[in-house]
Amino acid sequence: MARLIDEGKIQRIKLATIQLVVQNGYGGASISSIAKRAGVAEGYLYRFYSSKQELVTELLYSQVARIVGKLESLLNTCTSTREVMTQLIGELFRMGTETPEEIRFIYVLMHDYNFQVSDLQRQHIKGLIDKVISIGIANGELNSRISAEEAYGMVIIYPIEFINLRMKGFFGIKEWTTEEQNRVAEFSINALK
Repeated sequence: MARLIDEGKIQRIKLATIQLVVQNGYGGASISSIAKRAGVAEGYLYRFYSSKQELVTELLYSQVARIVGKLESLLNTCTSTREVMTQLIGELFRMGTETPEEIRFIYVLMHDYNFQVSDLQRQHIKGLIDKVISIGIANGELNSRISAEEAYGMVIIYPIEFINLRMKGFFGIKEWTTEEQNRVAEFSINALK
């Protein structure tokens, strides 16, 4: 007889993992502490995830997939690189506003060498970024020498860094305005011209 999955417990495990990784880093988020925070037995957690690495990797994958899905959608509906980049950066700021723990989670794992997206996901992202670059070059919006790394760095990495600096209050400011969000987008776009 198949065991029933308690979706509420699974969601609590995922939320506890995100919170503990953000608070303590990957190394400080033990299976024991995740289970305790989620209010489940360690054995229950191990029914679904063979290790902390598997759990955290799945969560990172789902967050990256959300951003990639937005980029795919924009490439299907937008006609200019400027529009794609502005809206994608807007999505990152929305994530920072609506689900700040998730954007912090991405930030923490972006800086942890124990984690990388899968080769398949990386190739998919590169293909999408190459498409953004092709459209931008064809429209005269981007420099023809721009690499996928440079474009990814300016459209994804820089906005996430900016958002996290604000959330941490690094310069004493914790919020951002729409005008500042637009300036981040404009800065990113201009860096690729």
